[in-house]
Amino acid sequence: MRYLKWCIVSLFIYNLLTIMAWLIDDLGWKKGVTEGSYQIYANLISNIQFLIKIILGMDDVINYNFRVLPFIIGAIVWIFIAILFCKLKNRTHH
Repeated sequence: MRYLKWCIVSLFIYNLLTIMAWLIDDLGWKKGVTEGSYQIYANLISNIQFLIKIILGMDDVINYNFRVLPFIIGAIVWIFIAILFCKLKNRTHH
């Protein structure tokens, strides 16, 4: 049950970061900034997703674009991080 709780928390955080990145990128587009600081900030916020996109060769360093495949892979990474966190936490209590 502890694993499920931490997996849900980590996925919530990941979704929140992705939504924030999308909102920042959208704000940049609304202000007429199609490349630059807004997209860089959005990429920094969505860090795991952005790293996966770079590895898959889907985007350049400047532009932020939401992609489903890196989002799903990023969610899996966050689940593994939550499981690892729980395992490490269990080791310190025993």
